[in-house]
This record gives sequence, C-alpha cells and structure tokens, in this order.
Amino acid sequence: IGRSRKRYPPGPRGLPLLGNLFDLPKREEWVAYKEMSRKYNSDLIYLDVLGTSIVVVNSLEVAQDLFDKRSSIYSDRPRMPMLNELIGFDWHFAFMPYGEPWRERRRLFHKEFTPPATLLHRPRELEATRKALVKFLDNPDGDYLSKFRYLSSTIILGTAYGIDVQNNNDPYVNVSERAVYAITQAGNIPSYLVDQIPALKYIPEWFPGGGFKKQAREWREYANDTPTLPLKFVKDSLADGTARSSIASRLISGMDEEGNRTPENEALLRDVLGSIYVAGSDTTTAVLENFVLAMVKNPDMLKKGQRAVDAVTGPNRLPDFSDQNSIPYVDALLKESLRWRPITPLAAPHRLMTDDEYQGYHIPRGSIVVGNSWAMLHDEVLYGPDTHLFNPERFLTSDGKIDSEVKHPEMLFGFSRRQCPGMDMAESSIWMTIASMLACFDILKAVDDAGRPIEPVEEYSSGMVCRPRLFRCSIQPRSPRVETLIREGL
Repeated sequence: IGRSRKRYPPGPRGLPLLGNLFDLPKREEWVAYKEMSRKYNSDLIYLDVLGTSIVVVNSLEVAQDLFDKRSSIYSDRPRMPMLNELIGFDWHFAFMPYGEPWRERRRLFHKEFTPPATLLHRPRELEATRKALVKFLDNPDGDYLSKFRYLSSTIILGTAYGIDVQNNNDPYVNVSERAVYAITQAGNIPSYLVDQIPALKYIPEWFPGGGFKKQAREWREYANDTPTLPLKFVKDSLADGTARSSIASRLISGMDEEGNRTPENEALLRDVLGSIYVAGSDTTTAVLENFVLAMVKNPDMLKKGQRAVDAVTGPNRLPDFSDQNSIPYVDALLKESLRWRPITPLAAPHRLMTDDEYQGYHIPRGSIVVGNSWAMLHDEVLYGPDTHLFNPERFLTSDGKIDSEVKHPEMLFGFSRRQCPGMDMAESSIWMTIASMLACFDILKAVDDAGRPIEPVEEYSSGMVCRPRLFRCSIQPRSPRVETLIREGL
C-alpha cells in the first residue's frame, strides 16, 4: 500500500506479482527503451520486474544529474548472480560492488592508463598496427575481423603481460574471446531469470529450466583462466629471465624490490590485469568493424579521409602519432564510429544505494539504473539531424576543424566513477588504425561472380557489446607504393 502511494517515473502498467516481466524487450532493448521514453514523454522509464525496480535513463542531462552529481549513491553495481556468482567474473572490477576492493582496483587501473601514461604505450600500438597492415596485405580476403582481433590482442596482451600473440589460434586470444562472449551474454541485467530470482542458482542442471547452470559451468573455465594464465606466463618469464617489458613485469618486480609481494597484492594485480585483458580485447575490434562498414557504405567519405591523410603524410611515409593533431577528419571519423552504432548501447547497470527523489519521482533503494547510451548518442539536440546516418561532418566546423561544441561520444564508455578508465588508450589505438587503413587501403563493397557489388546488410548482434554481423567487403592496397611502405614500416 505504501509503495502504491509513491510517484514513480512513468512506464508500462505491469501485471500482479510479475510486474513488467513481459514488457522487457528481447532485442535492441536500447531502441525499445527510447520508444518508451517518447511514448511516456519522459527521459526516465520505470519497470518493475518480479519486485526489482529498473530505471532506464534516456537523456544525457538526466544521466549527468544522477550518475555525476549524485555519484555517491549511484555508483554501486547490482548483484549479478549469473555473471559473478555462477560464471565467476567477480574478480573483474567493472562488475564489483562499490566499496574498497573496487576502489583499490580502479585506482591501480587508472594509474596505468591516465592520458600521460598512455603515451608510454604508443610505440606498442604503432608496432601492432603496422603488423596488422601486413596481414591485410598477405591475406586480402576481406576477413577484416581476424586482423582487427589480432591487432587489439597484440596491443593488450603486449602492454599488460609482454606476450607476443601468435598469428593463428593463440591460446590467450582464444580464452579472452570466450570470456568476452560470456560477459556480453550475461552482463546485461536481467539476461537470465536467476538475476531476478537468485535462489534459482541452487537448482541442479538437470532440473527443468536449469540449463543456465550448464552454460555457467562451461563459461566458468574461461572466467577462471582469463586472469590467471597470462599472469602465470609473466611470473614464469621473470623466473627464467625472459620476461619482456609490460605492466605486469614492472609491477611484480616493484613488489619484489619493496618486499610487499603478498597474496593480497598479487590478487589485486591479477584482477586489474585481467580486467585490462578483457576490456580491451573486444571493444576496439567492434568499433573498427563499425568503421569498415561505414566506409563500405560511404565511399565518398573514404575518399575524403584518404585525401586528408595524404595531405599530411605525403607519398613516402605512413601516418604516426605525430600527425594526430593535423588530421581532424580522422578524429571526426573516429568519433562518428563511436557514436553511430555504439558498441555498448546500454551502459553496465548501476545500483541505487539509497532512496532518491528526482524531478518529483521516487526512485527506490536497490533500483537497477541503466544509462541508455544509444538514446543519448542519437539525440538530435546533441548531434544534429539524421542521427541514424553515419556523418563525420557533424563533429566538424565549417572550416574542417573539430567542433568543440559537439559532445564527445564518451557515453559509450559508461558514466562517472564507473566510466572505463582505459578510454584514452582505446581511442588512441583506434585513431592510429583508422589513419593507417585510410593511408593504405581501399575499403569497398565486395562483388559477386558476375561482378555486381554486394550491398552489406546492416545487422547487429544484441547483448552487452553490440557489433555488426559479418559482411563481405574488399580491402585492397591503394598502390604498389603503399605495399612497399607497409613492408618497410616493420
């Protein structure tokens, strides 16, 4: 009775006991929540699912009011029985509850990836990019995905652990890809009924409806191996004197020198490095897939990007990080690749730690609060008309410079204290890849046996990470001179 007297944000009327269980969208939830926002004329949408309050934030203004200005009560994570308790990703600080263990891990992560610190990783980013360019030359089969995965894995595994990625079937890459897949499937609340009824985690696999337990058991192996296997590699390499420079080798050696290599400090290091490993291995790949799809669909933008790069680098060298402030069109392509089809259209869920009142609405303690990044990144007030179209010009002034008045699409990386601290390095590596691809390759539609262009179909996966489904394309070197530059670039 007391609950019914409170004024909650608007949303669909629920059923007795079940609430809005059947109102939860099955696919493209971000679009469905934006439609609810329009229907109810509210940037906040409220759903009650089996007694759990879910609040979806559909505008940047409200997100800043809640996640930023009230971050002390909106920075917790909800309990995630499937992801954390059954699969075993409780070591990943992105999914940890707000508290001291989370603070310790984020502090160490942030220390290694501040903007000045990321400059130290740029030589490895450049080397990995040049190696990936050679792969595109040696295998011009249009298989962009495997090359981008190699690129991102080479950067992350090299930076974090000093591991050289194998050309094919690398065991560390295989583990991380399976771990990332598990996170994308189980990371959105509520992905599984056990997230709403935690007691279900105790039912046996063979029990009707217990199939999620079998799935969790299979994924648990990857959740366990992700932080432990590469760290073991570093410790073994340090012991036999073969360790390469990396975050892990430096921090472990530092602990040995200071005499504080305790199990607690090793666990802290293991968790942070594992979080780096998972966070970086998939996100940059998905953004680059967006970029390739956009270039295939917009050959005029490809040509404009190529001209912009050529004007700075000339015919005798490849782009490097010294060019970053000289090619604003590449910056605009990067930002639009982040905005157009955001790879995390729904931010990881927050949990409200105490009752709150906002704009006359009551938001109860324990609510799951989700930022609809897609809705914000498609807000025409922020990004102008036709936000469904790929248009890098929206980030540029009339004279071709970056428009500082247009909001950076950082909502893609989360909000406030829960925003990904690896954002700067991710953007840095994506910038270098985009500039290099423009300098070296024509990215075009594939053709069928009759020579007719094949239109790419815009279909996207649905989950915590949203990416375009594989499509055929043609990625060919622009000239023999480019081939020489690529091979000399190594």
